[in-house]
Amino acid sequence: MLCLRKGKSGSQDKNGTHGYVSHRDEQGVAVLIALIALSIFSVLGMYMSVNATTEVRISDNYESKLRASYAARAGIDHAQALLIGLQFNDLLNGPDGVPYSNTTSYMNQARTSAFRNPLTWQTARSLNILDPTSAVAGLPDDGIINTGRFGTTNGTVIIPLTGIALSSPNPYGSGTIITSRYFVKVTDNAGDLTERTAEGVPPGQLDNPFVDADGTIIIRSMGVAGTIREIGGGAVRANSLSVYEMRFRKSKSFSFDSPLVLEGDTIVPSSPSMWDGAAFDIDGGSNYGVATIDPNLANGTPVNQVTSGLTNSQKKNITGKGGTPSVGDITTTLSADGANLLNPGYLWNFIQYEVPTFADGVYQGNQSWSGNSQPYVGFFDPTKDATDPVQNPKITYVNGDLSLGGGFNGGGLLVVTGALSGNGSITWNGLIFVIGKGDCSFGGMNVSMTGGLYVVNVQPDANGVPQFGTTKFTMAGNSQFLVNANTSKMTTAIIPPRQTSYREVTSVTDP
Repeated sequence: MLCLRKGKSGSQDKNGTHGYVSHRDEQGVAVLIALIALSIFSVLGMYMSVNATTEVRISDNYESKLRASYAARAGIDHAQALLIGLQFNDLLNGPDGVPYSNTTSYMNQARTSAFRNPLTWQTARSLNILDPTSAVAGLPDDGIINTGRFGTTNGTVIIPLTGIALSSPNPYGSGTIITSRYFVKVTDNAGDLTERTAEGVPPGQLDNPFVDADGTIIIRSMGVAGTIREIGGGAVRANSLSVYEMRFRKSKSFSFDSPLVLEGDTIVPSSPSMWDGAAFDIDGGSNYGVATIDPNLANGTPVNQVTSGLTNSQKKNITGKGGTPSVGDITTTLSADGANLLNPGYLWNFIQYEVPTFADGVYQGNQSWSGNSQPYVGFFDPTKDATDPVQNPKITYVNGDLSLGGGFNGGGLLVVTGALSGNGSITWNGLIFVIGKGDCSFGGMNVSMTGGLYVVNVQPDANGVPQFGTTKFTMAGNSQFLVNANTSKMTTAIIPPRQTSYREVTSVTDP
């Protein structure tokens, strides 16, 4: 064994023995140091591994949460676009037209905030986004967006219980893969004061959560996106969730009951005479045949301006509320949304900025249409229910003058910002708004209309501020203006409801 001598060469201690130190002792220390270092590196490696795994989870959860959020927003946007033309009660009751159950327990459940969710939080966190059929099996169809039950035929489901899948290009091969899915449900604002008041529910009694009375509904969209699957405490978490809730209220500003509504402090003929011939027919049923709205009641109403040109034989052709001629002012009856019609800024904003965003057809500049050259502007049969599958009303917007020729026909909502005129026979079932120039001349036309016509002059002044002006109107020929229950039902739904609130909901904040 190799040893080193301690001290000078040949030195001795008092006993005469030489002093030596063996490497065996130093090797023991080295092993200990190596073990400690190995332990430190092992712990460090374990930490780095755990940290990397945690970062992967954080990154995946963040990405998954974003996908779920985008899916939920897509669901809200989809539902909002579908609301045009649909009846709120049809949505509340599902495609079969009746609540899932009329039991007290189910009705009480339907009044809770948790009932607004398309799925329970637990189900949504664990379902298979590729095929959630088994997870949603047996769920009630109440609140599913559908076209509404017609007769004995269930409504067509538009957003099913299984939701709508969203996909992206497959990073591992060809085609696409499902990355998220959204589920949508419609419920009533049960318990709200406006709903209870509209339903006429006495104090101490509960309102019906499957009947909309105040024109307000609540839509929740739940976005679900897959993430790293975890199981802890028996609970499965395979998805990230995001839930958005919006309230929508029917726009009742244009809920007219009369077939002809003229608004203006001054109303004059568009042609030499406001009324020409005695073959026209305006029937308001239980309401005024012709209604006027006056933005300035300080100088009286424009009713006399409308009736002064009527002959005795013509007066008999305007029937409805109040005898013949059935012409009356409804300004003082306007309330809530209806009061918007007294605001020129609201009307200008409606025709310039709102209608173009939801119209099915937008036409800029002056137009001339007839039966042989017109675009498709919808179809509505007033003899059939508004939910009949044959109905296909459209919203058409013309930013300019519109001249109509013989054979023109359509149904839905027609908005004209310029002058409306023409010749020949035309048929329209729905609403016509002549808002802007406020000039409508049916002098050379035979118009068959079941629905309503609204004419008002609104133009910006020199400072760009919208102001009311002089409204012009002329009617002649064999024109016929009628009201109809089926058409009224369609017209109240064709204008998109207004969004009144928007919020994100979590399992913690959800009551």
